[in-house]
Amino acid sequence: MLRFLAAALLCALFGCALSPEMIKSDTMGFDDAIEDTTDKLLLLNVLRARDNAPLHFADIPVVRESIQQTASLGILNFLGKLANTTQRDNMTLGASVQKTPNFEVNHLQSKEFNTGIASPIDAKFVKYWLDRGLDRRIVLLLFFSAAEIVETRSAAGPINTIRIMNSPRQAIDVIRSRNRPLSAVPELRCDGQSDFERSLKLLNTVSTFFANTYRERRLLAKGMNLDTEKDSRGLQGFAALDQTKTQLVLDKGLSTYSLYALSSEPKVAFCFYEANQSAEFISAGAGLPISKKSCFQSVVDVPAEDLTRSEINETPIFFRGPAVVKEPSRYCEVYNQFTGIEAVKKTGEYPKLELRLQIRSVGEMFQFLGDLLQYQDEVKDYLERNQELNLKLNTPVTFGYCGDEPNPGCADIFIRLDGDSCNARFALTYRDKQYYVANFNPPANAQCRPDSVVRRDHTLEILSVLHQLVGLHKSATDIRATPYVQVLP
Repeated sequence: MLRFLAAALLCALFGCALSPEMIKSDTMGFDDAIEDTTDKLLLLNVLRARDNAPLHFADIPVVRESIQQTASLGILNFLGKLANTTQRDNMTLGASVQKTPNFEVNHLQSKEFNTGIASPIDAKFVKYWLDRGLDRRIVLLLFFSAAEIVETRSAAGPINTIRIMNSPRQAIDVIRSRNRPLSAVPELRCDGQSDFERSLKLLNTVSTFFANTYRERRLLAKGMNLDTEKDSRGLQGFAALDQTKTQLVLDKGLSTYSLYALSSEPKVAFCFYEANQSAEFISAGAGLPISKKSCFQSVVDVPAEDLTRSEINETPIFFRGPAVVKEPSRYCEVYNQFTGIEAVKKTGEYPKLELRLQIRSVGEMFQFLGDLLQYQDEVKDYLERNQELNLKLNTPVTFGYCGDEPNPGCADIFIRLDGDSCNARFALTYRDKQYYVANFNPPANAQCRPDSVVRRDHTLEILSVLHQLVGLHKSATDIRATPYVQVLP
């Protein structure tokens, strides 16, 4: 009898120990499944954008599992021998485990979600990714849809602007219509290129790119004399002011005080360093920087507006289309000067050249990546059929032309879906075709294809950026709970 009780106790203890191990194992398994599914859902939308098809965003808000364990023990003990039988003592043991996992999939189609992904991204999120160490070239390609170079000829004007669209799909027709290599003269190449090719050159020109957070400060009152005995009420009023919105500053030389109003929200200035290491700010998004101080100061004074000074309107200079030229067009003259292809002939501090960027929305990011995939496929096909032209076009798109500018990481891949299968993080089947997303670092000794080159692939890193940006626009109303019905007798 004692051995029967010991066996029963052992069975019970085994059942208690089984549940925690199952929970740990299944939790990690569910986490892997959510990661794999979420990555593939993101990639599906990139492929849909390549085909100019509608995008469909989905989410897995809940994964549940119930675990049921049962154990049974039966003991049959006869006292003495039954007549005309050979029955003996008998014991039976039994155990079973039942698991019932289930999950939910929500289609994110609310008005709030669609409005969010269609609105330009806040500049603070661009700064977040820069501070996290995301490559500046990825930030410039992914987060900004267009660049404008602003040329100010003098203090009285004129002010000219050229616009460079960061649109790969529009570049396909320009490249297909080009039946000869670009000019060997660097100054004349601009007139034969597409906007996307010019934006890639501009990306390599801005070799430094950083963000600074600052607050604007406006002067409310100046030269105030505050006597502790006579102006006690005034001091109490200043003490009661909101310190996050106002600032009282002492001028030690004049022994007077100045009162400033601080902007309620911090602003972000995007900047880069020129060859002489002087900081230049880049206008991007709402709340344009007011001076170069925005690049390195935490508080920047806003000058008072001069109503007597007339505003100078900007004059856009349009690109009239690719052409073979003997002299750069006016559009390309401004572009060449900013990128350093031509020297800027200055009289004093003019002309001034500044850069202005247009921030994308999350929806535009998906469309851009889809256009880029289409561009890469078209360029690859075009180069194979026109090898005699000896065109210098990278497919997939990389961070530079290593033959011209052997900068560190110039051969790194921006995004590709035909990665080596031996180094694939995951694979996806879309419309009867297999796609592979490679790991960031290539394998040390794996050469899966003849064209394999040991270089970093940023596809997975870009998907991680998209994942967080899409998550920013999800709300509790998008996650619909499954209704429950309880029936009482």
